[in-house]
Amino acid sequence: MFPPLFLILLLTAQVFAIWPAPQSITTGSSVLWIAESVRVSYERGDVWHILSPDFPGQNTKHKVDLQSSLTYRDDASSSGFSSRSIVQAAIARTLDTLFKQSFVPWKLVARNELAGFEADAHAQKQYIKNLVITQSGTDNSSTFKPLAGQVDESYTLTIGLDGIAKLTAVSSTGVLHGLESFVQLFYKHSSGSGIYTNMAPIAITDAPKFPHRGLNMDVARNWFPVADIMRTIDALSMNKFNRLHLHMTDAQSWPLDIPSMPDLSKKGAFQTGLSYTPSDFKKIQTYAIERGIEIIVEFDMPGHTTSIAYTYPELIAGADAKPWDKYWDEVNKQVYLLDETVKSNDTAVIGPLIQRLVDRNHEQIRKAGLAPIVWEEMALEWNLTLGSDVLVQSWLSEASVAALTAKGHKVLAGNYNFWYLDCGKGQWLNFDNGASFQQYYPFLDYCSPVKNWRLVYSYDPLGGVPANETHLVMGGEVHIWSEQTDPINLDDMVWPRASAAGEVLWSGRQDASGQNRSQITAAPRLAEMRERMVSRGISAGPVQMVFCTQNNATECFTESTSMVNDEEVAIPSTDGRRPLEKLGSCKLLPYTLRLATMIEEIISRVSPKTLIVAVIAISSIIKITTWLSTERRIRALGGHAKKVNTKFPLDLDLIARAIKATMNHKNLQTWDRWFTMPTGQKSYTMEAKPVGRRVIFTADPENIKAILATQFTDYGKGEPFHKEWSDFLGDSIFTTDLDQWHSSRQLIRPQFIKDRVSDLDVFEAHVQVLIKQIIEGGKRYDGTGEGDIDVSDLLFRYTLDAATHFLLGSSVGSLELPEQEFAEAFGEVQRVQNIIARAGPLNPLVPRSSFYKGIKVINEFVNPYIDQALSLSPEELATKTKSEEGYTFLHALASFTRDRKVLRDQLVAVLLAGRDTTASTLSWTFYELARHPEVVKKLRAEIVSQVGLNRAPTYADLKGMKYLQNVMHETLRLYPVVPFNVRLALKDTTLPHGGGPDGLSPVGILKDTPIGYSTLIMQRRPDLTPPMAHPTSSSSPPITVLDFCPERWQTWQPKPWTYIPFNGGPRICIGQQFALTEMGYTIVRLLQRFEKVENFMGPVDGGDPCLKAEIVLQPGQGVRVRFMESEKAGL
Repeated sequence: MFPPLFLILLLTAQVFAIWPAPQSITTGSSVLWIAESVRVSYERGDVWHILSPDFPGQNTKHKVDLQSSLTYRDDASSSGFSSRSIVQAAIARTLDTLFKQSFVPWKLVARNELAGFEADAHAQKQYIKNLVITQSGTDNSSTFKPLAGQVDESYTLTIGLDGIAKLTAVSSTGVLHGLESFVQLFYKHSSGSGIYTNMAPIAITDAPKFPHRGLNMDVARNWFPVADIMRTIDALSMNKFNRLHLHMTDAQSWPLDIPSMPDLSKKGAFQTGLSYTPSDFKKIQTYAIERGIEIIVEFDMPGHTTSIAYTYPELIAGADAKPWDKYWDEVNKQVYLLDETVKSNDTAVIGPLIQRLVDRNHEQIRKAGLAPIVWEEMALEWNLTLGSDVLVQSWLSEASVAALTAKGHKVLAGNYNFWYLDCGKGQWLNFDNGASFQQYYPFLDYCSPVKNWRLVYSYDPLGGVPANETHLVMGGEVHIWSEQTDPINLDDMVWPRASAAGEVLWSGRQDASGQNRSQITAAPRLAEMRERMVSRGISAGPVQMVFCTQNNATECFTESTSMVNDEEVAIPSTDGRRPLEKLGSCKLLPYTLRLATMIEEIISRVSPKTLIVAVIAISSIIKITTWLSTERRIRALGGHAKKVNTKFPLDLDLIARAIKATMNHKNLQTWDRWFTMPTGQKSYTMEAKPVGRRVIFTADPENIKAILATQFTDYGKGEPFHKEWSDFLGDSIFTTDLDQWHSSRQLIRPQFIKDRVSDLDVFEAHVQVLIKQIIEGGKRYDGTGEGDIDVSDLLFRYTLDAATHFLLGSSVGSLELPEQEFAEAFGEVQRVQNIIARAGPLNPLVPRSSFYKGIKVINEFVNPYIDQALSLSPEELATKTKSEEGYTFLHALASFTRDRKVLRDQLVAVLLAGRDTTASTLSWTFYELARHPEVVKKLRAEIVSQVGLNRAPTYADLKGMKYLQNVMHETLRLYPVVPFNVRLALKDTTLPHGGGPDGLSPVGILKDTPIGYSTLIMQRRPDLTPPMAHPTSSSSPPITVLDFCPERWQTWQPKPWTYIPFNGGPRICIGQQFALTEMGYTIVRLLQRFEKVENFMGPVDGGDPCLKAEIVLQPGQGVRVRFMESEKAGL
């Protein structure tokens, strides 16, 4: 499709323009050349002196008129700074760039059309005669090491047809920016005949949106020679940045020489000589000042300081403590338990100590004439009192920026979801072949995916900040952490993505009309900027392939379309955070009206019988044509999977079997039949077409890996799923995709850090009630105390109580009040929701009266808690979230967002997972333990050995019980929490296995195709879990895949993606460690109190477990067991 005319004109007008975009620019179409003999004059103040000194490095043809003579040396030996020295050096660089580093823009014009763009080299040339530079203000010392906002960086630049160019600025820094814009107006002629601009006359008025525009460069995780830092400074100056933040020290190294403490770098650097000397630093600082860049040096503390221990081990607590993820990195409360002077992990103890450290540190910084900067945790997590001069660097979210401005802090923005340039490289840790391999496969880093330039460009530092507080956002920084970046890939990792952030910070996210700047119009300008950077020695990565840049980006964009006066008009999206969607062409609309008139005329002239035949024929032709088109698209991607064996047209019997299986809890058997071909062989990727819609079923680990990880962005929950579940779970982490899902995950993820999931007090109170109910339940059965009970019912109530306690700070108490209204409503909503989800296109017929009544009860229950949380001030919330006693999940969420719908949706979603995940797995665990007394005996022996019968286990105890871990693994293998799941193809894509006659080729998947995958089937496949010898009897039959045998985990390691009890990839269950901890704790406490678990399920299911697959997999007929108390237990 040809691009709309207005878009071509828009792009053409902006392709050859300044980066970052000036506040105002007008251009013409006349050609002016610039020669090496151009005269440059510099006027400052009211005095005008003409001198033409030559200086080292200056081409003798350049005549630079300055106020007075000054010899310039481009090295760090210069002492002091002045406007003259700064400007003189900048003029020399400008002329050198123009005549030695200009480029031919062949990549930026249509193929073979360069001659039409370039100036005519044979025509008479009009030259720029003079560049007159006027500095209207006087620089002072603060100009060269300013606080944000102290320097006026504005400039105006004009180039007239008379050949006079004028650059006016208040400060020398403004002059530097103006000279950079001047350079960007010129191109090298392909014939080599000179340097020209074809945009005269030109008028630019410009000033930055934000006073602080920086790059945070980590020089501690990898060593960067001074030359690499200086090259980065050059690139920053080209993009009108004004800060280089050097993250100088960290846990891994201390690469800065401090003469009074020489051992810090001697022992803390990676190697002798890999540290910055005072001379090096002076050279870097001088080089930066001469280019309008201020150097910020960060000594990260009190966390990230392990490298100090190489020299002063007595200063660092837990320097070698293991596991590293418990004691290292951020300010970790746990590590202070190891500090002999603190011996506490209580924030009430640690907080005042950090406050004293910060107060003393900031006092020293102020005495040196500098301003302190802190990371956001100091203000939001530790709630420190900070001076009004302190800048707070935010990195977590828009909510963090808003919370900081609400406290009155000056803020630097830099949300890691947008501006962390190191993201997407994958984990830098290595994993053994055990559970960690499974958990972290395919080894994505915490902040994946890669932040491409479009995403960087979409970030608004003011997003979410009230209008009356935006003045507190001083700007921001884009970040490059160097765990996987070194001098070899530095330029490509930073540029031109940092350029995109540079335009946001200089020009603002919105243009003069208040609309978000479009990546469509930005792409050609950024592509040009990249070419300029490459020609000047910066190895920046490409913006687009040449095919796109040569076509002015009009061949490489996705448009939205609308109709204006029956004509198609492309509307670039103003929402830079979402890719534009092609909504479809409306070109046929004007013809449709004429076609309707023609059809009406035909109908009036034919008989009804003929018309019916014609309609049938046309309908058949359309269906055949559509089918052929669909088949071509599928086969272009791969092919078909084998078809599920069905008997009725439209696969109606498949729908009937699915409904019957759900009602009778026979989903496992039904899916197993679907994967069985008529020959009796298995194929674990099949397809069917119920009611004409293609559906894929798979239990192939390679396909599941593709869906969940390697092709993660190709598959999602989809809008139909979101619509079906929106009444219950809203826009929560379980119902959304892509950016919305990612925002939910980032909101929830901090609440499941190890410090939280290892806090076992929340479980202890409720497990004691559970034990009491087990004992009382047995007594009520026959009065003897040895009766059987349905422990599954108790476990679902127990986990509901624990979950509400963790989330809200108050339990619903359903263990002691079985008829509790909320518990009943929650269960009924789940039951009806499961039917709605499985009814597919028939779900509107599902009765919903009890469902909506239950939703009302749920909302009425949680709303008072939300009201209470929102009534607290940010300071009160911060206090609660830092207190172990006052912490709740809801308070933590409310400290990040004040949106009550967000709070409600995420709360209910986590409550659902927190109850059902743990309760279902515990139910199956005791189902199997009751059938395997030898496992109970062995497990109980481990418990007694590790913690005895009285002491409550610690988090470390639970992790150290290998047989307990094996029992839970084996339970989750046989009974995965979510046995069947569905994803929707978000675009045309493939599955790697299951296509073609041999089933080894890819399967073509068209957009909106649902794919059902089953971990239950996959984890019970005999070809993936081989048989093993019986662990206790050589004469017994081998243990098969269907047998419960924790011993298999002592020697067997599942292959990647054949065992994923908590899902996998980026959507791996965020609360899995919380669930495993609760499971393990509950099992240990129950088996401390009860010596035996006897099976009473024989008369109920005959030894064949009834798998009730609703939202989670749970026992369909309960778990009737008898708990026998231990005579030795003295709890």
